[in-house]
Amino acid sequence: MATNIKTLELKDVSIKGAFWNGYMDLIRNKVIPYQWEALNDRVADAARSGCIHNFEVAAGRKEGEFYGMCFQDSDLYKWLESVAYALSTCPDAEMEKLADEAIALIGAAQSPDGYINTYYSDPNTRWTNLQHGHELYCAGHLIEAAVAYHEATGKTAFLDIAMRFADNIDSVFGKDKRSGYPGHQEIELALFKLSKTTGEKRYLNLAAYFIKERGNKPNYLDQEQQKPEYKEIFPELTIMSRDYSQSHLPPVNQREATGHAVRAVYMYSAMADLAAELGDTPLAQACDALYKDITTKQMYITGAIGSASFGERFTSAYDLPNDSIYGETCASVGLMMFCRRMNILNGHAEYADIMELALYNTVLAGISLAGTEFYYVNPLEVDPKKMAQNPTFKHVKPVRQKWFDCACCPSNLARTVMGLGLYAYAKTDDSLYVHLYCEGEAKDGERKLEVATAYPFEDKAVITASGGRFKLHLRNPQNAPIKSIKINGNTENFVTENGYVVLERDWNGESITLTFDLLPRFVYTATAVQGNAGKAAVMRGPIVYCAEEVDNGELLGSYVIDDKKEITTATMPQGLLREPTALKISAYKYQQNESALYSSNKPQLHPQDLTLIPYFMWANRGENEMRVFMAHSH
Repeated sequence: MATNIKTLELKDVSIKGAFWNGYMDLIRNKVIPYQWEALNDRVADAARSGCIHNFEVAAGRKEGEFYGMCFQDSDLYKWLESVAYALSTCPDAEMEKLADEAIALIGAAQSPDGYINTYYSDPNTRWTNLQHGHELYCAGHLIEAAVAYHEATGKTAFLDIAMRFADNIDSVFGKDKRSGYPGHQEIELALFKLSKTTGEKRYLNLAAYFIKERGNKPNYLDQEQQKPEYKEIFPELTIMSRDYSQSHLPPVNQREATGHAVRAVYMYSAMADLAAELGDTPLAQACDALYKDITTKQMYITGAIGSASFGERFTSAYDLPNDSIYGETCASVGLMMFCRRMNILNGHAEYADIMELALYNTVLAGISLAGTEFYYVNPLEVDPKKMAQNPTFKHVKPVRQKWFDCACCPSNLARTVMGLGLYAYAKTDDSLYVHLYCEGEAKDGERKLEVATAYPFEDKAVITASGGRFKLHLRNPQNAPIKSIKINGNTENFVTENGYVVLERDWNGESITLTFDLLPRFVYTATAVQGNAGKAAVMRGPIVYCAEEVDNGELLGSYVIDDKKEITTATMPQGLLREPTALKISAYKYQQNESALYSSNKPQLHPQDLTLIPYFMWANRGENEMRVFMAHSH
C-alpha cells in the first residue's frame, strides 16, 4: 500500500503545446478576470454573486446584508486557488496584486478568534447546522487556496489566515471536545494539505477525526436537528436519507458510492490521503471498493458521475440515463482528485486513465471555447424543444450559462485546468511517472523530462529524458494503447507493469518515441444499462464524440449508425478548435412520409452519414440537439 509516490510541485512542471497552452491562456487571461468581475457583480445579464459584497460587509467596509448561498465565500477561495496555480506557472505582478488585495479583504473579515464566514455574522449561530451550513466546507476551500498561494508566491499572509481558522476549528472539534463533522466534505483533504505544508500534525489528526467520527451511532446529524439552536437552511434537503451525505455508515465500512456525488468524491479523496499517510489498510480497502463501484457501475462514458438531479447524486448500479443525467462538472473534478490520490495509494496507472477520461470530456465540456460561459450539468443527450416545456429537464441547459446562483463549477474548473501539472506527473526517490501526455517539461532535481506531443489528437509523443539513472514509468493508456516504443530510433521491446511501461537506464538526453493506437472505435455499454441497449458511442483515444444538429440536421434520435463500417476522419466544422479531428460515420435516417402521430406504415431508412465532433466542444455554435449514444444496425 505504501508506494511513496509524490506529486511534482507545480513550479517544476511546464505545460505547453497549442491545445493546453490555448486553454491555460484562456483561463489566465480571460476566465480569471471574468470570474473576478462576476464575483464583484459586474457581469451584465449574469446571476448575481454577492461574494465580494459579503466580504466587504463582514470587514466593515460597507453597509448591507449578506447575499446568496451560505457557501458563497468558497467562490472567492477557489478563484484565489486558480490565481495561485496561474502564478506558479507564469508570474504576473498585476494578478498577484489583485490577489493580495482580496486576501487582505479576507483577513479584514476574520474574527479575532480566527473564525471566518461571512454568512454567520452572529457568533451564536456558528456550528449550529453542520449538516447544511457549509462552514467547514468553506474553511476547507480557504485552506486549500492559502496553501496553493503560499507555494506559488512564498507569502505567508493568506497561510496565516488559514492556520488561525484551522486552529479555531481544532479548538472546537475533536476527541474530548465537541462532536461533529461536515455535512459537505472538503475540509478533510484541506487539513491534510495544511499539515503537509506546515508540518503540524494537529491538522492531520483533525482530518482523521472528521472521517472516523462520520456515520457513527448515534448519528450526529440526527442529534443536531433536535437541538433548539438548529435552524433550517435548505428545508428541501432535510428529507434526504443519511446516505445523501455519506453519513449512513462510518466511511471505513462503505463499499458503494452513494448520495451527493461531489460530497462523496471529496470524502473519498481525503480517505485515500489518510490511508496512504497513516498506512490504514481498512480505509484503503474501502477506497478501493468505492473506486471500483464508481468506475465499473456508476460512471458515464465521459467520466461524469451523479445520475440524478434530485440530490445531485449517485443512484444505483447501471442507472445511467443520458438526458436527465446530472453529471456535475464539480463531480468530475472531484473524481480526478480521488483518482490522483488512489494512484499515490496503490501505484496503478488505471487511475490516471480515469483522470484523463474525466478531464478531456466532462471537465473541458464545462467551459465554452470563449471562456465566459459554463456548464454545471453535463448531459449526453439534449433536445432543446423537448426540454423547454418539461420540468424533468429543468436542471439541463442547452447552452452554457454566464454564471450561476450556485457558482461552484466555474472556479472549480479553472483551478483544475491551471493545476494540470499536479495531475500530469509524479515521482518517487528512484522514478519519474508520466500520467498525462501533455507537451511541456517536468523536473525533479537533476532529473528532467521534455515532452513533445499533440496527444490525444495525434498518435506520437517524443520524450527526452536526462539527469542520470532512474526508472521512467510511462502510462500505457487503456483508451490509446502504446503500439511501439523507440529509444534513439531503435525499437524497444516492452512489457506493462501495473499499467506502466517501465524503462530504466542512465538517461543522458535519450529520445523516447511512443506511438499510440488512436484508431476510432465504437463503444457499447453493459446490457444492464437498458437505456443504451442497441446503441453505440464513438471514441478516439480518450475523447468521446457526439453528433450535433448543426452538422446533421434535426431528430438525431431517428438515426441508425452502421457500426460495421469504418469510421473516417473529417474536417472540423467552422467555429471549433482545429487541434482535434472530426469524424464521419456511415448511418441511415428514419423518414416517415405521414404526419400522423401513429401509423401502420413503417418508416423507411435512407442513407445519411453523420459528422461527429469531440463531446467537450458541443454547444459552442448555438442551441441545438446533441447525442452521444446512437442506435446501431444489427
